[in-house]
Amino acid sequence: MVMRSSPAPFLIKTFQLVDDLATDHVVSWNETGRAFIVWKTAEFAKDLLLKYFKHNNFSSFVRQLNTYGFRKAASDKWEFSSDNFKRGHIDLLRQIRRQKTAPGKNPAVADNVSSGDDLASSSTSSPASKTLDFENDKLRKDNQMLALELAETKKRCGDLIEFVTRFVNVDPEQINSILDSEEQHCVKLFGVVVKRKREDWFENNGLWGR
Repeated sequence: MVMRSSPAPFLIKTFQLVDDLATDHVVSWNETGRAFIVWKTAEFAKDLLLKYFKHNNFSSFVRQLNTYGFRKAASDKWEFSSDNFKRGHIDLLRQIRRQKTAPGKNPAVADNVSSGDDLASSSTSSPASKTLDFENDKLRKDNQMLALELAETKKRCGDLIEFVTRFVNVDPEQINSILDSEEQHCVKLFGVVVKRKREDWFENNGLWGR
């Protein structure tokens, strides 16, 4: 077999993420070091795939393993092996070559790859998903702005009531009673009156110019 001058980037990144002791609770070598196991597919996709491969599609990752001849080594867990993918032997990666045609389908890999918690780690790299991400970011920013406006509106209402109480000699309970009767004519934001001119409020309630 003719060896590559250098391993494929996919193989190097896969070796690095498997070999990282800090993430052994998510993915690690098996006991013999001749295969690796993805223990938590959702976290693997969300954190590690996104970090190393800029996507979080576990199914796509498995298909990529298949193109390099990896086999699913166990039927009850996501354990993958290749003759030249071994712990402590990153030099052997040069001997792994991308196959021109996909190997015979292993039902445990091809049919079940989208089962279980992999549904939670579907790809966000499609145009529709990117659009949703953009819209979500926009909504978060809009909500932050609304929260700031709401806080400012509540502060102005409090200042207004304090002003009327101190300088117009109106009892706070009377103010609340008037506001309750007038709220139905005003535009509200989360229950707070936001489109009522202060001058109109004073004039309509006989308080302006006292």
